[in-house]
Amino acid sequence: QRMKVAYRKSCGLHKYGLQYEDILKETPLVDEALRRLPEPELVARDQRLKRAFDLSHKKVYLDPKDYSDPVYNNHYYLSDILESVKQEKDERDAFRQ
Repeated sequence: QRMKVAYRKSCGLHKYGLQYEDILKETPLVDEALRRLPEPELVARDQRLKRAFDLSHKKVYLDPKDYSDPVYNNHYYLSDILESVKQEKDERDAFRQ
């Protein structure tokens, strides 16, 4: 648990208001999971990314009061959908063999 907390704090994502799943590498599986994401979650993700790009370009961080909490921010909005996409892919691959 301590390593998890230390890693989240060292990444600095919270300084831009990002969540861990905002920066996942966009693979075909992640793209499909994003396509299935509910509209409000997708809009919130896009807004966080736009804000982070803007802040990075300006070379500033959010005010500390606006940081996302790196320790207790356990809202994983994409994990369940991504897991089901992976499972469907595995089933398709098994069926093809």
